Amino acid sequence: MRECECKKIKLLRKKLHNAKLPEEFREATVKSFEIDIYDLQESKERATSAKLIAGNFVKKFDKMLEQGKGLYLYSSIKGSGKTRLAASILNAVVKVHDNQNKPISVYYSSTADLLAEIKKTFDKDSNIKTSDLIDSVKNVDLLVLDDIGVEKVGDWVEETFTRVLDYRLQNLKVTIFTSNLEIAHLDIKYPNGRISSRIEKMTYPVKMPEEKIRSKLAQKENEELLEILLDDGRD
Repeated sequence: MRECECKKIKLLRKKLHNAKLPEEFREATVKSFEIDIYDLQESKERATSAKLIAGNFVKKFDKMLEQGKGLYLYSSIKGSGKTRLAASILNAVVKVHDNQNKPISVYYSSTADLLAEIKKTFDKDSNIKTSDLIDSVKNVDLLVLDDIGVEKVGDWVEETFTRVLDYRLQNLKVTIFTSNLEIAHLDIKYPNGRISSRIEKMTYPVKMPEEKIRSKLAQKENEELLEILLDDGRD
């Protein structure tokens, strides 16, 4: 007997929920990553290149697992599509590998949220051990760290991330980062230089468009919503 397709979809959604992927991105796909929403020709070219890289990254993810290589999606403009593309890759990798009965573990978090979750474990009433949470982030097959470089950095933060990245680098774990900073510019936030050097070894840098599209996507969604709200029910 063939497994019901609806059951597979439910299991996929549960896995993405457990991975902490925001609801906004759980249906995002690489194929639906829009190129024409960008206005500038340079932006369209960068988006086209990024989409091609993302698609091939998914197709050849087994090779990425062997080499422990991820991606570093960056642009100085907020809302340029970095997080959306990273989430699309995570979705696609989970779906492809689950369909091949080769499930992998995945985890998504912004760096600021991850730090907040770790700090919560310091509370004496926490039912999660700090070491358990950090170990789970270290060992997950595919980790997406969103917005690295925006978090408030001190010695503890730099040391914590260094430990996580060092382990993932040495054990060939795949990590996808998004950032408003080039890899070299991470040294401004992390002055010891240990973060940038590890990320440089772990990832291939992908330059995203320097154009904000978040407001355009919101406007498009509102236009579609308006059609629904103004529908009088007549054919």
